[in-house]
Amino acid sequence: MKARIRDIQLGYDDQGQGQPVVLIHGFPFSHQMWRPQVPALARAYRVVMPDLRGFGESDSVPASVEELAEDMHVFVDHLRLPPFVLGGFSMGGYVLFRYLARHADRVKAVMLLDTRAEPDTPEGKQRRYAAIDRITSEGPKGFLEDFLQLVVSPRTMESRPEIMAEVRRLMERDRLPSLTGGLRALAERPDSVPLLASIMAPTLIVVGEDDKATPVDSARKMHEAIKGSKLVIIPGAGHVSNIEQPDLFNGALLEFMRGL
Repeated sequence: MKARIRDIQLGYDDQGQGQPVVLIHGFPFSHQMWRPQVPALARAYRVVMPDLRGFGESDSVPASVEELAEDMHVFVDHLRLPPFVLGGFSMGGYVLFRYLARHADRVKAVMLLDTRAEPDTPEGKQRRYAAIDRITSEGPKGFLEDFLQLVVSPRTMESRPEIMAEVRRLMERDRLPSLTGGLRALAERPDSVPLLASIMAPTLIVVGEDDKATPVDSARKMHEAIKGSKLVIIPGAGHVSNIEQPDLFNGALLEFMRGL
């Protein structure tokens, strides 16, 4: 499916009926990363999965997480969604925070999925810009292979080659401007820690126990700052916990949503 918003074509998938759940994918993925969740969630909910600009079936190039958040605002208005559950994975979580900063009244509940509120450290920002230089000079292949090692748990790398192959397949591989634009948006994203205490909606925080990109410590800090939030740590999973341990991940989301 496609929606024309803000002078771009934004791709998305829309499955099921009932309470809307909007899931925002991470970098460098598309809405296809949610495939392990659709069969479980769409039995009871309307699951809406947009492609951020520059990824999947969407046009253009990402410039900032604020721009991506405004895309989401126009997109949910386009679909005329009633108050909805908003979930964001990694970069999708950074977009979610900026959406909440402006449009918290539209959100019934929040799911922070393998993400964090802190901005990049100076060293982290430097690594992103070094990655941009590498992609520009060498192409994306080497960067994406290294990224794969970051987001999958060591146990999965050793024993589950099919998961490695699936994550590799899901990564955006051919659109160099989207990769470099996405990295720049990640590097320059604002600090969302000050926003946490203002989140009044029911909040679920999910993190893989071996997540190196957005570690458990960051998840615990969000849990401490968001009053009444629930923290679930997924065993045997790294950053892509929804792909490595889909049954546990889906169970956490369903239990949370049934309690709303």
